[in-house]
Amino acid sequence: MNRRDLLKIGAGAVFSALTRGQAPGSRMKVDAYSRHLQWLRSPDEVAEAALEMGFDGLDVTVRAYPGHVDPAKVATELAPFVTAVRKHGLQVTAITTNIADADSPNAENILRAASGIGITHYWWGTFRYENNKPVMRQLDELKPRVAKLAALNARYGMKAMYHNYAGTQVGCAIWDFLYVLRDFDPKLVSFHYDIGHATNAGGGGTWINNLRAAGPYIGGVSVKDSYLEKGADGRDWRPRYTPLGQGNVQLGQFISILKEISFSGPMEIQAEYPNGGADNAQDKITLPRAQVLGAMKKDLDVLRAALKQAGWA
Repeated sequence: MNRRDLLKIGAGAVFSALTRGQAPGSRMKVDAYSRHLQWLRSPDEVAEAALEMGFDGLDVTVRAYPGHVDPAKVATELAPFVTAVRKHGLQVTAITTNIADADSPNAENILRAASGIGITHYWWGTFRYENNKPVMRQLDELKPRVAKLAALNARYGMKAMYHNYAGTQVGCAIWDFLYVLRDFDPKLVSFHYDIGHATNAGGGGTWINNLRAAGPYIGGVSVKDSYLEKGADGRDWRPRYTPLGQGNVQLGQFISILKEISFSGPMEIQAEYPNGGADNAQDKITLPRAQVLGAMKKDLDVLRAALKQAGWA
């Protein structure tokens, strides 16, 4: 690593510290997820909506349309979009990408462009298990891919955050992918811990020790709520997404453990319950703007109340 790379990493860290302000004990800032605002196309419209709801920042989707920044044009589109959002006083420290490893399309271009404007975190994933192949062997085979991505992250001063789900993908159990990550620096590779998915995947409180075990590797968190219900076939259980506070997520306990493990990364809300198309990344909505934004603002109010109760507001 040359001196220029070290300076770049240092500059990114300073920018992150100045803009995110997530030191343990300080006010926890909460980002809006631009995936739910893709029905607004200009950065000014998106920023104004985020501010109207009361968010502190924005996680920008760097994905194919209707994502806000085209990954194939990231070198020319990301900086103007982020600069415009920041002019409204919002932080932008994280982006959402489709990067699975260092060889993913546009991976290095995305990291180079993001690092150049002080972004420090990005969504990463997702690996899937192959049937009829030993699980532990598959996890060991992931390590060289993670090593290559970690090296790329070191070059640009970026942290990859692997998003966990509830299902059969790698990382749903947390312990399985933690087995892979423990060989690498958590400053470079980490989890993007989704408490909604973790609660459904680890019912009966299994998520609690999973979160504690992964503590140093929790790079960012996603807050959503849901409960499980039987599908139409009467056999499979499926998540029914709800506004925050109406599902099975123990929000207060989750925040308490985040404080316990000294979490300091980006926090965002994912509003995936029915909300006129904003819930599933549409570029048009079927409900009034005020109704769509009002629903997401209520989520933020619920989260703010829980953070305040934990002394983190």
